[in-house]
Amino acid sequence: MSGDATINLAQKVVLVTRPEHQVNEFMQQIEMHGGKAISFPTIEIRPVDSDSALLDILTKINNYNMLIFISANAVTFCVKLLQALKIDIQEVKPKIAVIGEATNAAATSAGFNVSIKPRSDFNSEALLKLTELQHAEIQSKNILIVRGVGGLEQLPDTLTKRGAIVSFAEVYERKVPLNDVQIKRQQLNHNWNELGISYITATSNETLQNLYDMLEASGRNEMINAHLIVPSQRCAHLARQLGFKSFSVAKSATNQHMIEAIAAI
Repeated sequence: MSGDATINLAQKVVLVTRPEHQVNEFMQQIEMHGGKAISFPTIEIRPVDSDSALLDILTKINNYNMLIFISANAVTFCVKLLQALKIDIQEVKPKIAVIGEATNAAATSAGFNVSIKPRSDFNSEALLKLTELQHAEIQSKNILIVRGVGGLEQLPDTLTKRGAIVSFAEVYERKVPLNDVQIKRQQLNHNWNELGISYITATSNETLQNLYDMLEASGRNEMINAHLIVPSQRCAHLARQLGFKSFSVAKSATNQHMIEAIAAI
């Protein structure tokens, strides 16, 4: 599907699980194309307490040969810390690598010169297949992975096995939202059909798992009958485990690709 003119979301009611600070533009785009969006954040993204160790890593950012941004949130919160340290993005010297299209868009918008990214299958496996991350290219090189607290270990473990010296800048943490979603949680548990929700978007395994965990049995039964849109095969695997009856895999987690996937159903 190419171009906004081909997108028609009329009569489609979409439950959006993005974090609250990322949801507005996506919901606006859904409604611009004739759909209805209902926000139910299943994850809350918060900056970490910037301790001396983290600030020391970022102060010495130009000592690294490569920075790998795991997510758009990694870019956002890293940039805020760099700004607080008065480090000019234009003067960041390491090669910049990203995993996905949304991360690439965030990094490029922030002023980073992204030179390493997968061309398809936007995940760690695809990144690790690139020539720039093979043993001969990264042996003895210092690589800084910018991510949230407790990220997946496949990427750093593989890079270490290939001879890289891997460090982390964990710039944000993920939490299950509590107070602000209680009313809507009850609505989803008891009034799913009345809300008319037939589509759900989830852009990570954690948002999807949290959605499942936040609902009671009645809400879960309705949830698994909705059509789920996810951005990766990893998310699709979790969807199968949770019992979803139907789901689609978008090209990436960007707003455009998620909306195209909804329209294609």
